[in-house]
Amino acid sequence: MSRTTRAVALVGGLLGGVVSYLLYPDLLLAATAAFSWGVAGALTYRERETWTRGSEDVSLANAVPAVLLSTVGTMGVHAGLPLPDSLRWALVALVFGAVLAAVAAGIGLGRRGAAASGSTAESGGGESDGAD
Repeated sequence: MSRTTRAVALVGGLLGGVVSYLLYPDLLLAATAAFSWGVAGALTYRERETWTRGSEDVSLANAVPAVLLSTVGTMGVHAGLPLPDSLRWALVALVFGAVLAAVAAGIGLGRRGAAASGSTAESGGGESDGAD
């Protein structure tokens, strides 16, 4: 991991933890938010090319996990729950950090899977299957 990636993870973790703690002063919740936002920051920075340039393989299906988890974060932790508003917003911040980390991890894993299948196809491309 590069020095810049570590710095982004540290800043993301500090930001996520401090915001969560200011919203609702619970150390474990703040630590979990800090971890989520730190991982999200590092993975997002590492996969920044995918986030910033268009891809020919983009489809609506790629957005479904983010939309689903965002809906859970905003609608699942709704105003009707018997929670203080500060805790509700801290939980929403936690969920969005986890969403960003999950999406960035999915991008990284998808890229590795595509690279692995591409290298497998290239290595087997010169062999004949006997059907000639």
